[in-house]
Parts: sequence; C-alpha cells; structure tokens
Amino acid sequence: MSYLSHLKRTKMHYSNRWIVKYNGELVKEVKLIFNPEEYRKFPSAKKLNTQEGLIKILEQDKERKSKITS
Repeated sequence: MSYLSHLKRTKMHYSNRWIVKYNGELVKEVKLIFNPEEYRKFPSAKKLNTQEGLIKILEQDKERKSKITS
C-alpha cells in the first residue's frame, strides 16, 4: 500500500499537518508535524499542509512521475 492510498483510507487527527520537500518538481520527502503551533514559531518554518492538501500534492506528483516514465 502506498502512502497516498494510506492517507486516503485513514482519518488523521484534525490538527496534524505535513511539510513537503521537493527535488525539483517532484516530491522528495513528506514529514508529519505533530505540534504545528510550535513549529510555526520557527523563522525557517515551511508551509504546512492539511491531509486533503497533502493528498492533492501527492496525486499531482504521481501524475508527473507517470508522464516522465511514459
């Protein structure tokens, strides 16, 4: 089971947020932030995504990867 299908099937806690790191246009890494209020205080904080937002990002990444390999 891929991480994308896991996210679609599992209901995460409403306060969980994710950050996404990119390698060019493709997703390189996804990290779950357990305490987003504390994380936002850092000056180097990246954009936080909700579960729905992360699913959209991963679906777009999957489409980009399929175009590259075909």
